[in-house]
Amino acid sequence: MSQRIGNVGLLNLMNATEESIKDIERIENIGMILYPKEKAHLVPRLNAGNIGQCVELPEGYQVVNSNLNVDQAYFQSLTEPLQLYVNGNLIIAQNAEADDVKNSLLQVKVSGNIYCPAHVSGSLFHMLPHGASDIESYGQEELRFENGKFELTNAYLHSIHTTLRLTVNGKLQLSEDLDMDLFQQKVHKLEVNGVASLYEPQESYFYQKTDSLTTGKVEIIPEGCLQLTKAVRVNSRSIKRFKGKKLYTKKPFIIEADVTREAFDIASIQSTSLIVCPEELEDLVYEITPSLDTEVLSYEERFIYIEGEEHWTNDQLAALPQPAALIVDGVLTFDSDVEIEVLFSKIKTLDLLGVVVVEAPSLKGSLQQVLRLNTGMVRGPQTKTEDSRLDNLGELML
Repeated sequence: MSQRIGNVGLLNLMNATEESIKDIERIENIGMILYPKEKAHLVPRLNAGNIGQCVELPEGYQVVNSNLNVDQAYFQSLTEPLQLYVNGNLIIAQNAEADDVKNSLLQVKVSGNIYCPAHVSGSLFHMLPHGASDIESYGQEELRFENGKFELTNAYLHSIHTTLRLTVNGKLQLSEDLDMDLFQQKVHKLEVNGVASLYEPQESYFYQKTDSLTTGKVEIIPEGCLQLTKAVRVNSRSIKRFKGKKLYTKKPFIIEADVTREAFDIASIQSTSLIVCPEELEDLVYEITPSLDTEVLSYEERFIYIEGEEHWTNDQLAALPQPAALIVDGVLTFDSDVEIEVLFSKIKTLDLLGVVVVEAPSLKGSLQQVLRLNTGMVRGPQTKTEDSRLDNLGELML
């Protein structure tokens, strides 16, 4: 059985053989490939799409697929030579001495940065027989590395006893009430590999501490806005919590039919997603939504919003009490027994942001007559094959 693989962060071919790769039909995207010289001929046989980096490792190297922290005790504990490939950063502790590094039995090859105290930087070449990575010297500041989604809060800053050199791999969120004077005092340097989300008044402080963003972008939340971090659905009661508020969201904001014009008292909605509202509120929504990136989808009496996966038969469709505006943000499958007449009688408009699967080919063309917004796709059912597929793997060893 052939194997198709979507995304692989690290592909380790150190122990690969002709036999272990024979069933791999294709790998779409590979961040990094590690291989020994004698197995270089296996790389082109993988039928890979995009490859970020290929690294040939000398014989005898072990792989560490994370940051590696070493201190004086680590250096002194080695009794025989050790060769490591660090797929991450190498962090040398403040208590390491130049002689510890110079006389060390450790040899390294590093894909990321090397962070070291200034007093040992001149001795590093003893550990780097294959050349140096980017070397970052630091003084008395504390080094911290945060991965994934991380919120920088006042409590976190108060936990720092000296000053902080902070690296975030993922998404950094500055809390709304962050004391920026404390931020200025405690943060020596800030590095973000990913996305930084912060409020408008924090912007100048942030850039003073950040040389650059290695990847990703900065997301600025306008001053005075309440950030919504998930999809919100409001009715005549729950909308009262947003009275007079300025909202900022990247998720759908859905307004139920029982919300009246009098009850709709939101100051503004800054959105890069969609707003679903009754037709009688559509003009008010446009007035408070300045961004052209916002999709406003209105409905007359009833709407159906699909964000997961659903499968509808003809009987389920016919059972709808009245025609509805259908909004598909997930995957909706229409069964092969769905009749075109029933579809037209029950679906007033179709806003397609996700996927609609039609099992009857004749239905595909009919959907175009009710399609209002189309940023998704309509397709037939996928045929089953003997292929298997894996989509996202952090590390794969063949």
